[in-house]
Amino acid sequence: MATERTVEVADAAGLSRPGDSEMFAAWGRFVYRRRWAVVVASIVVFAVVAPFAFGATANLSPGGWVSPGSEAIDVDEALVAEFGRRSVNHYLLFRDPTGKLAATDPAFQAAVDDTLAPLRSDPDVIGIVTYGSTDNPAIDGALLAADAQSSIAVVALGVDVDRATETYPAFRERVRSDRLEILVGGWPAASERFTAVTERDLKRAESLSLPLTLALLTLVFGSIVAAGLPVGVGIFAFVATLAGIGALSHAVETSVFAVNVASMIGLAVAIDYSLFLVSRYREEIAASPEDPEGALAVTMTMTGRAVLFSGLTVAIGIAGLAFFPVMALRTIGAAGALVVLLGIVFSLTFLAGLLAILGPRVDRLRIPLPRRWTHPRDTGVWHSLAAAVMRRPLWVLLPTLGILIAAGLPFRDFRGGSPGMTMLPQDEEARQLYDAVQKHYPQASLSPIYVLVRPRQGSMTDAPNLDRLRSFSAALAVEPGVRRVDGLWTFTPPDATPEGIAATLAETPELAALAQRYLTPRGAVLEVAMSGDDSDSSHQQLVAALRTHGTALSGGTFDIEVGGASALNMELVETIERRAPLAVGFVILVTYLVLFLLLGSVLLPLKAILMNLLSITASYGALIWVFQQGHLSGLLGFEPLGYTPATVPLLMFCFVFGLSMDYEVLMLTRIKEEYARCGDNTLAVARGLEATGRVVTGAAAIMIVVFGSFGLSQILLIKSLGIGQALAVAVDATLVRALLVPATMRLLGEWNWWAPAPLRRLAGHGHRAWHGGPALARSSPPLSPAASVSVRTAVPVASGDHLDRS
Repeated sequence: MATERTVEVADAAGLSRPGDSEMFAAWGRFVYRRRWAVVVASIVVFAVVAPFAFGATANLSPGGWVSPGSEAIDVDEALVAEFGRRSVNHYLLFRDPTGKLAATDPAFQAAVDDTLAPLRSDPDVIGIVTYGSTDNPAIDGALLAADAQSSIAVVALGVDVDRATETYPAFRERVRSDRLEILVGGWPAASERFTAVTERDLKRAESLSLPLTLALLTLVFGSIVAAGLPVGVGIFAFVATLAGIGALSHAVETSVFAVNVASMIGLAVAIDYSLFLVSRYREEIAASPEDPEGALAVTMTMTGRAVLFSGLTVAIGIAGLAFFPVMALRTIGAAGALVVLLGIVFSLTFLAGLLAILGPRVDRLRIPLPRRWTHPRDTGVWHSLAAAVMRRPLWVLLPTLGILIAAGLPFRDFRGGSPGMTMLPQDEEARQLYDAVQKHYPQASLSPIYVLVRPRQGSMTDAPNLDRLRSFSAALAVEPGVRRVDGLWTFTPPDATPEGIAATLAETPELAALAQRYLTPRGAVLEVAMSGDDSDSSHQQLVAALRTHGTALSGGTFDIEVGGASALNMELVETIERRAPLAVGFVILVTYLVLFLLLGSVLLPLKAILMNLLSITASYGALIWVFQQGHLSGLLGFEPLGYTPATVPLLMFCFVFGLSMDYEVLMLTRIKEEYARCGDNTLAVARGLEATGRVVTGAAAIMIVVFGSFGLSQILLIKSLGIGQALAVAVDATLVRALLVPATMRLLGEWNWWAPAPLRRLAGHGHRAWHGGPALARSSPPLSPAASVSVRTAVPVASGDHLDRS
């Protein structure tokens, strides 16, 4: 009986490809009959993987934003191989907390030396430079604050940034002074703090989002038992994904942001899918309490199938990140895709098994909420809203389109950048040191641009090439935004000549050792200290000019390569801009194909994609208005940077495009189910919106809570991603689903369901005539003529139950 009823419902809805209804119904029956085994197996799997989730963040990296074939990486490798340097330093800023000692005071310098003495025996430290330690005015000028109230020590390391980041906490513990105040910064310190702050933000977001989500689910269901099921599935999916991220981090460099994204996306998706399934099961079991097996079979056939296709669209969107040869993006994408897949798996197994065990008891532990008003069919709020929209579709469509397009206009001012030290909160020590250098050290930079110079003729140590190097260095020093240029000539005596440099180096071993970091027979290095952040326009302009016209700027003498954080940032933005069209095209094309296979319509997938693009564009505009232009910065508690992290729009597209399809798939499958019964497009739209409106609103509210909780992050990249996605979901669930969907479906009419016969057969939707609607289930009650026009007249009419209950 359950089999007949399930297949009949699916066939009546026009949703079943050959064997689809039988397959999903069979799965529902299998889970019901082996419910305890399915639940226990899910718990065992969870228990096996859960221990691996602990410590999963230990190997995560804030790096990985490098493209293959990067010129900046080539420069960094040359610095190591040819010049014996890794360009990795700790920077220590010293100042007297009483303000009585100036940095030039011998007692101050003695206190600095005492603090640094234990570090000189550290095997990772290859050199320490302090104010006054080299007797070189150029170096002293860079290490002394303009007001002489503080100084900087540079601790050069012989290890890479990953090793330096790993050992930073122990290094910081050894830096102590009973006389001076000390700030420690640089990229190892910043990287370690990025990881620590990210973990702290994750705990804060989860501690806020989980209780609020449970409260919202309780309001939606009115039952603590029903509300707890989606939260349980979300926790199962996230913890299992965390274990997967830990395993991935042992194989490849895995971004620290993968955990935040997995939590953000995983909780929202798993809870939403569970919400859809629990809602449909409660509907089925309420109508047929004597047949819990049939109720679960129908739930799997209709909503389980929709969940599967919804998950595929989300996974497809996230798969777009695979087009970018940037390991951080790929590992974030892998974490996002994994948590979505696990959300589907646990929803269709663990959750389905619990529903089978509970049966009608899924509504146990009801809470004393105000009694909801039960409307007769075709008279509810959502039905009335759809009816109002479809009476004047153009009057609704055009203003709504205007609002969405206007909201997206600020995106024209998008300026992409890459996360730098300014992404850290202002109360972090590494950020405070960075800000102090920017403000008080006009000749210093924690993140210089490295210019690798190679002679076209002769050796770099030849006198003519050294003379031209000095001229080239002087030319760079007057470029906009340049604070100073350090190279060989920075450290040689003022009266040194190109012809006598060899003798000068031979007479001064200390100078020779220092010069080796800047000069070899094969080439020379210039360090260009810039003002501002690595993503500032002056940095980008100089890097672009050197790469395009560097040889000309050097008088045709040298070949030029450029490295450093500014160059890496430019390469990342260029890679995203170059690969984005491929990723977007792939996501749109494959999403269209998946929706076509689900719906058997040519136009509905296209309409869904256009609606998604509109909502995403509107949220992009809001993102630029808020975060790049700085509106609401005081309210939201962030410091506007004047640019948008280039990865945020990309991640938003790949995540939100699929997530928005969740609601579209749920609504369209229900509308198609109603259309199969009545053959009336307008009535089907109103009934579909009526059946799904409350669930979609609850699901959207949960997503907004989950994403919005990450808006409290202290890392601007995560904050902007969380708030941006919350805005996109809010726009999608209100303006798009409640207004644009019914308006456009009313205007398209019966064309919503059209597809050429060969394509319908390809999609597995048979030969049913699109213009008259599919055949009804055999035992469905006939539709009265009045019902078919009730949506137009807004007159409530009686109607039979929407599912066959034979």
